[in-house]
Amino acid sequence: MSSITLLGTGTCQIEHERRASSVLLDLDGLPILFDCGHGVVQRLLEAGIRHNQLKHVILSHFHPDHVSDLIPLMQAGAWSRRDPRSSNLHIYGPPGTQHLVDGLMHIFNAESFSQPSYLVRVHEITADSFSIEQHHFNFISLPPANNHGLRFTWNGRRYAITGDSHFHRQEIDFLRGIDLAIIDSGHPEDAEIVQLATQSQAQVIVCSHLYRELHAGDLQKQASDAGYKGTIVVGRDLMSFVL
Repeated sequence: MSSITLLGTGTCQIEHERRASSVLLDLDGLPILFDCGHGVVQRLLEAGIRHNQLKHVILSHFHPDHVSDLIPLMQAGAWSRRDPRSSNLHIYGPPGTQHLVDGLMHIFNAESFSQPSYLVRVHEITADSFSIEQHHFNFISLPPANNHGLRFTWNGRRYAITGDSHFHRQEIDFLRGIDLAIIDSGHPEDAEIVQLATQSQAQVIVCSHLYRELHAGDLQKQASDAGYKGTIVVGRDLMSFVL
């Protein structure tokens, strides 16, 4: 069974209930991580995925609350005595991803994060789309600078994740016609989330990357009154949706 699981719905804030940004895609048993902020590697285990089972990580951009758990992920793969890594780790992201990974290797020494039995492979995405095994993804630039959203189709339904994103026309276009959208709700104001819902008409909008408390009922009423026909959900860590 395929699913989307919110591993981290928080931000740079340190909170009991939320880890930093991350979404786990399970596509017919292939786990793919979109963003890897602090606390996410532990959440991955809580979701039933051991660190060495994860072969593919996609980064929307390079803010620490989206990339910082690359450090424990790679260290565990190299040195954990329980479930050490034996397969390649693929890291995908916008231009600059190689510099990020090289920088981590330089600071901590490559021996801290890799072993001769596998490779850490970096894939810088310079086009609007790419593939992981047989799965095709759109990788779309969304403001602020260097942030990218992920969009894909599964069993005839369309899914989208915005990463960090402010409210703007590009995001409305990015979410138009989407069945399930996971959006950055920390940077837009409530009125902008409502406007995003009404103008995109994404069928289900899941609010994540939360800096403040949101009230789904209030957002739903405002959006419905403005003509939105879908559903707004406030996300929480380990919330899962069947694809």
